[in-house]
Amino acid sequence: MSSSRATPALAWSGWLPLGDRPVRLQVPQGPGLYQVRRIGDSALAYVGQTAELRRRLGQLCVLYRDEMPYNDPHTAAPCLWVMRNAEGAKFEFSIAEFAGDVRERKMAECVVLSQHRTRFGRSPTANFGRMPDGWVKSTGNTAALVRAGRRARGYQDSRASRPADQNPVLDLGRAPTACDWAQLPWSSWSSGPVAEPMVGVYRIRRPGQTRLVYIGQGLIRARLAAHAAKSQLEGHRQGAAFSQPLESSWAGLPGCSPTQLLEIECDLIASHALTTGFAPEAQFLG
Repeated sequence: MSSSRATPALAWSGWLPLGDRPVRLQVPQGPGLYQVRRIGDSALAYVGQTAELRRRLGQLCVLYRDEMPYNDPHTAAPCLWVMRNAEGAKFEFSIAEFAGDVRERKMAECVVLSQHRTRFGRSPTANFGRMPDGWVKSTGNTAALVRAGRRARGYQDSRASRPADQNPVLDLGRAPTACDWAQLPWSSWSSGPVAEPMVGVYRIRRPGQTRLVYIGQGLIRARLAAHAAKSQLEGHRQGAAFSQPLESSWAGLPGCSPTQLLEIECDLIASHALTTGFAPEAQFLG
């Protein structure tokens, strides 16, 4: 199985007004990355990747409707809607055409996010599912949610708080297999099971290899068991990668929220890409 190469330098367009439909209609229809920011800010509000730039930006523009949009077709729209309606924000966007496949685009997205986190000390405002303080996000807009009576618009709630941003851990000076990679408390490499249930991040490799097979986060023991099970599923896209002898190493991070774990995972994937030139072998294969 081939690994995806890390993203080359992206050629970003100039900044254009997001709310100007005729301008958006000039956006190329093909794949790429896009970034959104509040006019006047240097830090970003959102970074995304897509197979269809013009269509995806159009989906994001549900943020200009009267009611808070649902979490789909665009997950960032509820947060940007609050920024627009409660804070008076106006938005602009920039695109970078990128002909790589979805794995390469997701890899590039991780790199852009992690570099932003390193520069500004925080993630773009609407990435990783975040909302501004005092607001609850809308649910999705699926048929299943509608049938179950669980589809709901987001709303203002003073008890709702935005999860704190995780300090960036992008590491360009250590190998992804190093015991102190990203200065996290990694366990020794092991081919056995995790001794106790814990939440944190983990990495998987073939014994003796310097590049990783996978980087993940969550309930570590359960996640590693799920990866092993995929090796038994005929035709699974990750099956070949997880069917060979492997060993894992993990870092328990019990104080991290689910959002913070996603941020750390993103930084680790970007670190791997930028130091080895490749994404982990089974990353973004589903």
